[in-house]
Amino acid sequence: MTKLTVLGIGNLLMRDDGLGVRLLEAVRQAKSWPAEVEFIDGGARGLNLMGVIESARRLIVFDAAEMGLPAGQHRLIGPLQLADDSAGRISLHDMPFVETLRLCRQFSTAPDDVVILAVQPAEVTRGLGLSPALDREFDKLLKAAVALVEEKLRQPS
Repeated sequence: MTKLTVLGIGNLLMRDDGLGVRLLEAVRQAKSWPAEVEFIDGGARGLNLMGVIESARRLIVFDAAEMGLPAGQHRLIGPLQLADDSAGRISLHDMPFVETLRLCRQFSTAPDDVVILAVQPAEVTRGLGLSPALDREFDKLLKAAVALVEEKLRQPS
């Protein structure tokens, strides 16, 4: 079992919705990561991510999320917020990641250590590439994502 699973979620054909997958690839290429880090492109697989969640010991998720913030702003959503049933949906997908995680916790197993780096999209329309607003913020988001993975690796498992 890997020590840390990093999961990127999103649909690359829907502009900013693909941010999670784009960020995952950029983080993977940013440096030489130890073998204990597993990078997974989750696409927009919804319930099909249950196996990934169930097998993870610690999990970081990158995803675009409608949070009512300015485009490109990000928030870290940690275990306490994820455990709060009143938190509601934050994902743009048919089966939001948070709902899939809740199902795993209810009917199977899921890691206690889960954090989502959620980014406010500007455009979720058909098209390739990020919106200009997210493109301008991408380097800042990449630094935050790399720092998050590095921080999680330093923490005892």
